[in-house]
Amino acid sequence: MTQARPPATPDSVSNANSPASPSTVPEANQPAAQTCSTCKDRRVIVIDPGHGGTAMVGGSSPNNATAVSGVKEKALTLQYAQTLKQHLDGEACKAIFRGRGYADVQVVLTRTGDTNPGLSTRVNVAKTNKADIFLSIHFNGGVAAARGTETFYKAGSNGNANLGEDTALAQTVQTALFNAMKSIDGGAKDRKIKPDTDTKHKSLGILRDPGIGYSGKMCRSVLIEVEFISNHQVDALLVSGGRASANRSTLMLAVARALANSL
Repeated sequence: MTQARPPATPDSVSNANSPASPSTVPEANQPAAQTCSTCKDRRVIVIDPGHGGTAMVGGSSPNNATAVSGVKEKALTLQYAQTLKQHLDGEACKAIFRGRGYADVQVVLTRTGDTNPGLSTRVNVAKTNKADIFLSIHFNGGVAAARGTETFYKAGSNGNANLGEDTALAQTVQTALFNAMKSIDGGAKDRKIKPDTDTKHKSLGILRDPGIGYSGKMCRSVLIEVEFISNHQVDALLVSGGRASANRSTLMLAVARALANSL
């Protein structure tokens, strides 16, 4: 059932203010190695690092939020996506995949450097790779006191024919991400799961239906807003502090396990 994949064009983020992070990821569209020889099936997860580049492209802005320390959201989303991919490709998640009978679980990034593919192109990565799960990573900005983790799904009123599945995945991811955030910071706030009608845009183009995945079911799509990087405490925890890299790994491992168990 394996099919050839067009290679992605990796490039690197250039940001002098970026915190320490993996600087490269494997070729995003290369087939994943089989996790066992007798397993029966395959699945695909597409991770979308929000924003990127220097210009608005196809409805996707180059950057929205900026951390107190000056690091841009676009750099953080890529770093978090890289870390999430590493965990999904790691042994802990491979053990989950083997237990669920999957021979081949491929993890694809919509961008691997400081570029802005545009909303349609990002969604098309999920479509052409027959993704079973599509997860977009973002960070919030706001007043200095704002805090919290939230996860969005496409509202039924915005034409979501997969509302039940998307809502369930959103809750699973939100619970995992918030609990992980709570484990590193007692001040964490659960902003819950929300339909995209609750955003200022009233609809998130990135959550449009990518089509049918390898499972034979519609791809499930959610968008996470990890935290408010405009908050000084969050900046110290997740961006500029001494434990920022370790905390990033904690959060993304929780999300990776949630995704692995949801395939």
